Parts: sequence; structure tokens; C-alpha cells
Amino acid sequence: MMLKKPVMIALLVAGAAAMLNSAHASTLRLLTAPTGSIVHSTGSAIASVVSQKTDYTVLAAPMSGPQVYVPQVDAGRAQFALLNAADAHEAFVGGVGYRKEYRNLRLAAVGFTNELGIIVRRDSNIRTGADLKGRRVSGAFSAHKTCEQLATAQMANLGLDWEDVTVVPVTHSRTAVQALGEGRVDAAMCVPLGQAIVQEINAQTPIRFISMNSDEAAVARTRAAFPAGELASYKAGDSVGLIDDAYVWSYPFYLAVNKDVPDEQVYTVVKMISEHIGELRAISGVFNRWLPEGMIADNLTLPVHDGAKRFYEEQGLWTDSIEQHSAALLEAAR
Repeated sequence: MMLKKPVMIALLVAGAAAMLNSAHASTLRLLTAPTGSIVHSTGSAIASVVSQKTDYTVLAAPMSGPQVYVPQVDAGRAQFALLNAADAHEAFVGGVGYRKEYRNLRLAAVGFTNELGIIVRRDSNIRTGADLKGRRVSGAFSAHKTCEQLATAQMANLGLDWEDVTVVPVTHSRTAVQALGEGRVDAAMCVPLGQAIVQEINAQTPIRFISMNSDEAAVARTRAAFPAGELASYKAGDSVGLIDDAYVWSYPFYLAVNKDVPDEQVYTVVKMISEHIGELRAISGVFNRWLPEGMIADNLTLPVHDGAKRFYEEQGLWTDSIEQHSAALLEAAR
């Protein structure tokens, strides 16, 4: 039986649409901080492993900062994003740096901890916070307001505020490090240990981390400006630029996801990360700070996606406390 031309065209269009939708469904976008950042290298590693181990193609796409890419995930234009716990909280409630409440965000996994410090040139005479007074310091962080909060917290830890220094505006932690390498600042704030740009600049102009203060009052001042995280102690030689023992600020990063991403996709991505953590660690040392048993916790700032919950239940990691905490956040999202 011969089909009439309009019917054949309709079938061809429907078939093409089905193929397009199928291809679209198998391609997942994971948004990250800019190229060269530890966040982008982490996202690229996840994209590589999940793409190799599953039928999904994951694309790690660098953006200028979470204030740019959170709205895209919330609107469903991308599926996943890597952002820190403080950014997740501010985005979800419409707080600092965000114009509205992004209530479509969900948690897929608690990821690596991020350690941030303060760097100067290795030959600098800046050794303590007192030495920063009157010096040029990176600030503003126009594309990453969380870095602005963190830098403010670091200043408070050292007993300083922005009026004590000359602020040189930058967009992101990467540009802060570049500004140090170019000689435009005397100290760069909000700098992640192990970041690719730190290694790059260190090869050209050797750098040095200065220590944050560890006394109780200093920690309290830090938390007043940035509630998430804690001090972490590192030994000389543990990372590029750690010439002396130093304290830095440590807080977790999340793998966030849009609430409407199918459960099976989220379940598969989380499962692949957990099961192939060894391969991820071979790609990047940051995954030594990404613990499969710590991929869920009860002190979350986002409700948990059902696909991720299924995996954590299977692993025996889901608890009544996590259930209650996630449910309370979900109720707030309605």
C-alpha cells in the first residue's frame, strides 16, 4: 500500500524528531567554572569517565561563574553543575549574588572539598595579615560572588577589612591568580590549592601561600562572613606554593542537577562516579578528596534528587536524618 505524500512527510518528520529527542536525551551538559580552574578539571574528569562507561555523552562546559550557570541549570538548559555548598544555598534561597530563588536545583552528590588560601609572590615580604595593610589585593570577583564572600572571610580571619587595602577588581579566582603573576596585585585571595592556573603562574613567577589564623576568634570571624566550611591544616610541600605549613579554608562542592532530569540519568551518573573513583583519582588528585561514602550527608543546602536518593539507599548511606533534612528543603521549595 502506497502512503499519500503528506502522510509520508509527517512520518519522516516524526521519525526525525524522535531521533533528535533520543540523541538529546543521551547528551548531558555539566557546567563548571572557567577552563584552568579546579572545578573545570573535575567536571572534565567526570564527563570523560561517565561518557566512557555509559551510553551517555557528558559535555563539561566552562562558564565564567555560578551566577552565570546556575540559571541555566535551573531553567533546564543544562542538566548538571558543580558549585560549592555556599553557592548552592544562596542560589536556592535567592541570597547573595542571585536575583531570584532557583528552586529547581537538587543535589546529586556531595563532591570534593575545596581548600582556598591566599597567595603572594615567593620573594614578597608579606608574611602575615598585618603585612597586607596598604597593599594591592584582589577583590570584587564580579563573576563569582562566593569568591567575594570567601575573600571577605579571609580578610576578617586576618583581622582586616577592605578599607585596610587597595582593592584591585577581578572576575574570578583564576583572574586573581593571573593578576598576581602580572604584578597587578601583591596578594591574591580565594585561591584553590592545586588549581591549574596556580601551577602555571608558579612556573613563571614562583608563589607562596600565607597562612590564615587558627585561633578561635579568627575562626569565628571567618564563619561570620562565610558560614560553610572549616580550617584545614597543610604541611609544606603538600601542594604547589606551600613553602611553609599553612592553614586554608575548606568547604564542600556539590554536583547539582535540575529536578526534572530523569531519575535513571542521575542514578547512573552518581553510580559511575562512586564505582570508578579510582580511575577519577588517576586523572586528578582532587578526587582523593571526593569520598564515595561521603557523597551524601545530612547538613545539606539542597534537597536530594530522587535518582540520587535511590543510589544512596542501595549503598546503605541514606538515613532518617538525611530524609528529614531533604524533605524540609523540598517543602521550602514548594
